[in-house]
Amino acid sequence: GAHRDKNLILENIRASISKNLENFKTMTPQEIFETRKNKFLRIGRNKGFIESLDDLSSLKIPQSNFERILKSRKTIIPTALLITIILLSLFIFL
Repeated sequence: GAHRDKNLILENIRASISKNLENFKTMTPQEIFETRKNKFLRIGRNKGFIESLDDLSSLKIPQSNFERILKSRKTIIPTALLITIILLSLFIFL
């Protein structure tokens, strides 16, 4: 146990903290925040920790069918309008 060699345990803790702090030196505050957040979000998923951050997508709110139709109409309606104008102009001028 740890109580048998306190100096060894303290040295191991010191080395571990130093090593981990070195990893954070190259990160921006936002990257550190995202790394820590994702670490805790992975806990309890699948077999305790998930392998890929893509698996966190289950936390996202799924898009409803209505939202999908609305987004698709944003491109369909202007396209249909443009085609209608072109056809009408061809019909009028021919």
